[in-house]
Amino acid sequence: MSTEIEDAIVSAARAVGFAINSTIMTTVAIDLAGSTLENGLIMVPGKGALTVQDYLKDLHARAPSGFSKVQQPDKPDSERTIGEMRRKRPLDAEWHARRAKATGITKTMMDEIERTRA
Repeated sequence: MSTEIEDAIVSAARAVGFAINSTIMTTVAIDLAGSTLENGLIMVPGKGALTVQDYLKDLHARAPSGFSKVQQPDKPDSERTIGEMRRKRPLDAEWHARRAKATGITKTMMDEIERTRA
């Protein structure tokens, strides 16, 4: 499977307001191994063709927990979920001490956490 197919599936999910988690993307890779994308159709070897939207609907029906709503901050409070309205907890001094000692990918991820919490 090419990244072209993965990109098409992620784009189609975002177009209908969903984000896909990594477990679902692993399922996509397994389901569509050896497939190609031609003129908007996923060509599955030995099976035929299907549209990206049809595959996405099937995937959502099989594993709805792997899909989450894309946050839309411009929504009025009456339409936002509790999770969207919940404040993120501040990072404590102990967390900052661990971050100061971190290296590599851990430091990179902790930097991103701090950036998104500010």
